[in-house]
Amino acid sequence: MMTRIDTSNWKKFKIEDLFEKLQLDIKNESFNKTFDVSEERTSEFDLPLVNAKHGNNGIMYYGREDDFNTAEMTIDIVQNGAIATGDVYAQPQKTGVLWDAYLVKPKMEINSARTLLFLATVLEKAIKDRFSYEDKCIWEKVKLLSVTLPCTDKGNPDWAYMDAYMAAVMHDCEENLAKLKCILPQ
Repeated sequence: MMTRIDTSNWKKFKIEDLFEKLQLDIKNESFNKTFDVSEERTSEFDLPLVNAKHGNNGIMYYGREDDFNTAEMTIDIVQNGAIATGDVYAQPQKTGVLWDAYLVKPKMEINSARTLLFLATVLEKAIKDRFSYEDKCIWEKVKLLSVTLPCTDKGNPDWAYMDAYMAAVMHDCEENLAKLKCILPQ
């Protein structure tokens, strides 16, 4: 079982100092949402597309990879939507943007989906309650906010700690699921 986190060595960082917003556009000049995306992943429509989606990791549609600029190891921020505004999701896989959301990428190279998950959680905690359908969660506002992260002795974000912490959380979850499977009827 995870113990309480000691945050005494954590430090505030301005979001724009840690992340950059990516400009990912639709490359298909004749794009038509009716014909060029699917709500289901298929062999033709296999690229996850983020949009104003609450749940499903922010993925609302799937598109053709050739139709979209893409990025990997990013974080999706939903900028619009009655419920979804301010939702944040880790997107380690290749992803494109349809509308009403944007992807940010850590300025430091992050190769771990677990670290990305940690960062997405911290970002959502910092922004989710600050924005609404009437007050969009646009990058120009978000980048000025701060997040608090664990730090090394030199005052830099402790990426290794974030990765190890999420590995422990995931391990605990897997153990608990295994225990549940043993006691639940099949």
